[in-house]
Amino acid sequence: MTHEQWFDCLLACLVGNGLHVCFKIFSLNKDYKKANMEFSFAQYIRDDKWALLMDVAASFALVYLADEWLSEIGNYALNKIKSVFVFIGFTGSYVILQAMSVAKKRFRTVVDAKSNIADGK
Repeated sequence: MTHEQWFDCLLACLVGNGLHVCFKIFSLNKDYKKANMEFSFAQYIRDDKWALLMDVAASFALVYLADEWLSEIGNYALNKIKSVFVFIGFTGSYVILQAMSVAKKRFRTVVDAKSNIADGK
């Protein structure tokens, strides 16, 4: 894999990460509005900073290892490599944030407490 291909794969993977994080922020913002709570982008970044850092680190690791896995694949796959790495970045980000995200857990805790108060518990 050339340096240009490596850079393209890394950029594509980070684009996939970014797309997933944007979808997550959009989803959290909708959830917060439905619960009559204020969403803060800065608070999200603070809450999920370790998960986001792990997400970026995993992207670097996957691209670093890609050379081993892609050396035996034909030209067709190499011509579609950016598309593959956007998908890898998006799905990898989903898995990592699903496992490590703190923001959604904190939101659910607050909503649960509010619903318990509303239920009179």
